[in-house]
Amino acid sequence: IQKYGAVVQTKLFVGGYTDTVGTPDTNDALSGRRARAIAQWFRNRGYRGEIYYAGFGERALAVPTPDGTDEVRNRRAVYVVAAEQPGGADFPNPRWTPIP
Repeated sequence: IQKYGAVVQTKLFVGGYTDTVGTPDTNDALSGRRARAIAQWFRNRGYRGEIYYAGFGERALAVPTPDGTDEVRNRRAVYVVAAEQPGGADFPNPRWTPIP
């Protein structure tokens, strides 16, 4: 942000993910809450730029597993500082929600 903030407006994007235990709907909700909590943490700690979050459930596994597999490496969150919203395989069908 210090290096490029004067050149381009950057935004913070936080994505949440889950393992394959539970239903897809439950995992979507869980990953969304995970991403929102981390995005809110940044806001609460003084980050004043634009912050967006989205949950991706089990649609972008870090470690491919069959359904119902408890895999800790798939329960994660990532954050990206970018000028444009991230997309692609790691951010499938993003619906980024802003944090006020």
